[in-house]
Amino acid sequence: MSEKKYVILFFSCLLAAMIIVAAFDRVVDPFWYFRDISIPGFNQVKTKFRRYERHVKPEILVREQPDAVIFGSSYSEIGFDPDHLASVTNESAYNFALAGAQWGRVYCDVQFAMRYDRNLRIIVLGIHPQSMPTRECESELHEMRHPDLLSFLISADALKASIETVMEQRKDPPSHTAQGLYFYTRGKPGTLDRFSQYLPSHSHCLEGKKGKEAPIDLDGLKNIIGEAVKRHVVVKLVVYPRHAMPVELDYLCKARKERWHALSEIASMVESLAGRGDLVQIWDFEGFHEIAAEAITEAPAVYWQDPAHFNYEYGNIMLDEMFGKKSALYGIRLTSKNIEARERMEKEKRERFVESHPDFDKQLLSLLPHAP
Repeated sequence: MSEKKYVILFFSCLLAAMIIVAAFDRVVDPFWYFRDISIPGFNQVKTKFRRYERHVKPEILVREQPDAVIFGSSYSEIGFDPDHLASVTNESAYNFALAGAQWGRVYCDVQFAMRYDRNLRIIVLGIHPQSMPTRECESELHEMRHPDLLSFLISADALKASIETVMEQRKDPPSHTAQGLYFYTRGKPGTLDRFSQYLPSHSHCLEGKKGKEAPIDLDGLKNIIGEAVKRHVVVKLVVYPRHAMPVELDYLCKARKERWHALSEIASMVESLAGRGDLVQIWDFEGFHEIAAEAITEAPAVYWQDPAHFNYEYGNIMLDEMFGKKSALYGIRLTSKNIEARERMEKEKRERFVESHPDFDKQLLSLLPHAP
């Protein structure tokens, strides 16, 4: 064989191999990017989506143009079912929240949807009562809008993911639903162990915060609310609830006041931009009711996966109450005028709860390496 024929044959085989790999990756679609081929037992269960959701979710949002979108960190991604949101709003819905997303990323996610989702009419945004500053998002928005398509078709990572997806069909459950809901540790035992492991990171006093009423930066949230009001987009701000255990820790070390101060500033800012109408609302579901204080054992809990990640069964109740499908039993819409009353009511409920559950604090402190 001549040198010329050898080179031609080599590159022909290389090209054929690349085409075969691309075709295989395209059919398996391990990252759930193309979403048009689903074969039970072959590629239906997307075991690799979780690792690439930051690259895929923006494309799905642009492609599907949902009317109602959920934003936030893993708390929103795990706790709010977009299918239920669709049922209570009669609109198409998608969960655009991302595990591990800090406020800066969440802010840019909302900016992305504002720019590229022409149908956006409803926002459900999970927040913490703390600073939510603005940031520059242009480079991040460009990256989200222009992913490297070849990396989904011809790359070592794509091929490896495709092979593992096929091999794991009958071994691993899916990590997400098609509309972006994340299962995380849902249905898995070891709930008490997870509470013991994560309690220190979900208590203000164990994080070293002692009720300081420092000013908070709300410029980022202010930008979101201002743009939403301009476009007549409905915004439901949800203050992420925690289980009653970390809340009780806040009371034990007198670190609760900071939360009410922050919520008061947020409510005042929202009202200054949106007035007291229904376009933008703030909802709080934390406290000492039966869901927040669900008994925790090693078995899977109904409403909680750990001290802060709530299951969508609780999220469904929140959505029902926020959108008026059920009367507000577990949550309350916050305003600048009712926060002090909300604080007093929670204190009273906490006192009654601790009195009627004398073993609650004992179990709580037994889960901590060092009691506050």
